[in-house]
Amino acid sequence: MPALLLDFLYLILAFFYLPNFLFRGKHRFGFKERLGIYDAKTKESISKSDSIIWLHAVSVGEVKAAAVLMEKLRLEFTGHKLVVSTVTSTGNAVAKKMCAPEDIVIYLPFDLSFIVKKVFALIKPKLLLITETEIWPNLIMQAGKDNVPVAVINGRISQKAFPRYRVLTGLFGPVLEKVDLFCMQTEKDVEKIIMLGAKKDRVHNTGNLKFDQIKCPQVVANFKLDIKSDELLIVAGSTHDKEESIIAHIFMRLQKEHSNLRLLIAPRHAYRAQKIGRMLSGYGLNYVFTSKMCFEENKANGKPVFLLDEIGVLNQFYAQADIVFVGGSLIAHGGQNPLEAAACSKPIVFGKYMFNFEEICNILLKNQAAVSVDNEENLYEALNRLIKSGDLRKRLGKAAKITAENNRGCAQRILNLLQKVNRFS
Repeated sequence: MPALLLDFLYLILAFFYLPNFLFRGKHRFGFKERLGIYDAKTKESISKSDSIIWLHAVSVGEVKAAAVLMEKLRLEFTGHKLVVSTVTSTGNAVAKKMCAPEDIVIYLPFDLSFIVKKVFALIKPKLLLITETEIWPNLIMQAGKDNVPVAVINGRISQKAFPRYRVLTGLFGPVLEKVDLFCMQTEKDVEKIIMLGAKKDRVHNTGNLKFDQIKCPQVVANFKLDIKSDELLIVAGSTHDKEESIIAHIFMRLQKEHSNLRLLIAPRHAYRAQKIGRMLSGYGLNYVFTSKMCFEENKANGKPVFLLDEIGVLNQFYAQADIVFVGGSLIAHGGQNPLEAAACSKPIVFGKYMFNFEEICNILLKNQAAVSVDNEENLYEALNRLIKSGDLRKRLGKAAKITAENNRGCAQRILNLLQKVNRFS
C-alpha cells in the first residue's frame, strides 16, 4: 500500500479517535515526541552517536522482557548506543528506570510516513528491533528505504489478533517481506507469521524472552510490608477493572474462616488506586497505600489491605507473598505475566482468560506449577485450599521456579541470530 494512502487512512482513524486520544488515550503523553519533535538534550545525545540500535517495546511488559537482551547487545556490540521507544507512558517511565544512563528513551513516532522519515533521518539506526509483533507499516518500509535491517524479537500473534491480520494480509504481506529476521515465541507463532507473508527461511522459534527477564528481587526497606510471622499475604497482581471487587468479596469471605489473612491489590494501572480505595472503603475494608508506608502515621496497623499505587515495583511484593493471583484473567483481557511470581517460588492462581500468555500458562500447568480457575467461586475455593495447606503452597511454588528456570536462554538465541544478519553484522 502506498505511503500516502496509508497516511490518509491513519488520519481518518485519528479523527474518530480524537476524543479518546485527548482524554484518556495512551498516546496523549509525549505528544511532541510522537510527532518527531525532541528537546535539545535528546537531539544532542542522538547526534553524538554514530551507531544506534533502535529497540521498540510497546509497554511495561515488553520493556522488562527486553532487558536481558539489551544487556547482551551492549556487551556484544560495544560501539552502538541503544534508543528505546515505547507507546505507553508507563512503558516509557519503566524504560527510563531500567535502561543504562547512556541509553536514550523516546516515544514511538506516529506511523505517518513524513514523521517516520524525519525520525529516521535523526536517529540513523544501524538496526531496528521490534518486540512482540508491532507491525507499523511506514516504520518498517522506511527502514527498508534506508537499508536498515529489521528484526522482530519475541514475536507472537494471539488467537484474537490472528483473524484481523489475515483480513489485512494484502497490507501486511509486503511489509513482512521487508523484515530480515523473525524470532518467534512458539511454533504456533512461527506458523502464523509465515501464513501472513513472512519468508520461511527468516523465521525461527527462539522461545520467550519473558523467561530470561525473571528473577526474585531482594526486598528493599522502603517496600518491606509489616506482616506478622503468623499472617499470610495474598497478592492480587496487575488487576483490571471489575476484578478488584471480585477479589475484595473473596477476601472478606476468606477472612471469616482465616483471621490471619492480609491482601495486597496491585492494579495494572496505578492511577486507578484512588478509585479502588474508595471501593474498599465502601465494603468496610481498611487499607493503606504502599507509597505512604514509609511514614509512621500511615503504617498498616489494623489495616488488612495494602493498595499498590506505584509503578514498576510489583515484584517487590511478589517476593513477600504467600499466594499470588495474576490479574487480567477473570475478565476477557488476556491476563498478565505470571513469571515474576514464579521466579519467587510462589504458588500461582489465574483465571481462564490468559490468552495473551497462553504458552507460558500451558507450560506452568503442564508442570503442575500453577492453578487455573474458571470463575469467582473457583477462585475462592483455590485460595482456600492454598491457605489451608502449607505443603501445597510449597509444592506449587517450587515447581513454578523450576519451570521458569528450565525455559531460559531466549536472549542468547536471538543474539546468535542477529549476528548472522548480513546487513547488520
